[in-house]
Amino acid sequence: MEGFDYNKKNLEYIACNLCGGNDFKIIVKRSVNNLKANTVMCKKCSLVFINPRMTAKDYDEYYMSFYRQDRASIKNREYNSDLEKNFENARRFGKAIVSYMGKYVKDGLTIDVGSSTGGILFGMRESRKNLELLGIEPSLEESGYAESKGVKTIRGLFEDVNMDIKNKVKNILCVQSLNHLLDPMKFLNWSHEALEPGGHIFLAVKNWRHQVRRMGKLQSGVQIDHVYMFTPETLSLMCKKAGFVIVYMDVDEGKKQEQIKKQKQDGLNTHHIRLVARKDTLSKDIEIPKNIYLKARVSLSPILVKIIYIIKYSN
Repeated sequence: MEGFDYNKKNLEYIACNLCGGNDFKIIVKRSVNNLKANTVMCKKCSLVFINPRMTAKDYDEYYMSFYRQDRASIKNREYNSDLEKNFENARRFGKAIVSYMGKYVKDGLTIDVGSSTGGILFGMRESRKNLELLGIEPSLEESGYAESKGVKTIRGLFEDVNMDIKNKVKNILCVQSLNHLLDPMKFLNWSHEALEPGGHIFLAVKNWRHQVRRMGKLQSGVQIDHVYMFTPETLSLMCKKAGFVIVYMDVDEGKKQEQIKKQKQDGLNTHHIRLVARKDTLSKDIEIPKNIYLKARVSLSPILVKIIYIIKYSN
């Protein structure tokens, strides 16, 4: 990455973001583009994440200017800043959210965290006119493009929101961004506090188990911008711990090709987990299933991942 030397950055060790544990199993040591990225699984709750990782300051620098270049290098292509294409694809996704999950979308203040070019919010408002839009995006280039499209956007992190929004937000979205957050549990708690009673959070998160099985090896699912890697089980636990009740969950893993093709045509992403959860006043104490780590280790064992790839995905 020109102008950004990942190998010279100071790294920090962290506790598990879900359960607070400090007992981990190292499952991968390098990223898909061969950067040093120690990836661990928590032995208590099975959350997968990079540990140690860059500091918040370095990640902010990375996202501000170098993220898209890094993603292009992973895909073996030259970086091409096609903001219009990004916007149009996101716009279709926003319309699909209303089409598939519209009964959970409330009129009023709607915040997208990791809003990129603002396309998702723009597309949602095309279908639901009474939405007040606010994006939060760390990229200078993409947040500026969103503003040019009339989508009010704060350049920064969700912690940068300096507004009185407690109990006032109707909908919060985090689409393909939860993996990037340095503290997803903090984000979910922030969302729970910001939402009005009965408001909803909408998440679209890459299913790491599905991702590595489709590629045939664990290293293929590791990239330095995805600090956390979720499965349906860990994502559900994290939402419940923040006080949410899950009202909708759609997992692409195991679907037939016709189903995947149909939702792609409709504008939805594929190979993901899509979840809607309602703010509730339930206790935030959760019970971690005793066998969750063992099941995750088996389901993500390199041998099983390779076997499933050969049987289901190699052709």
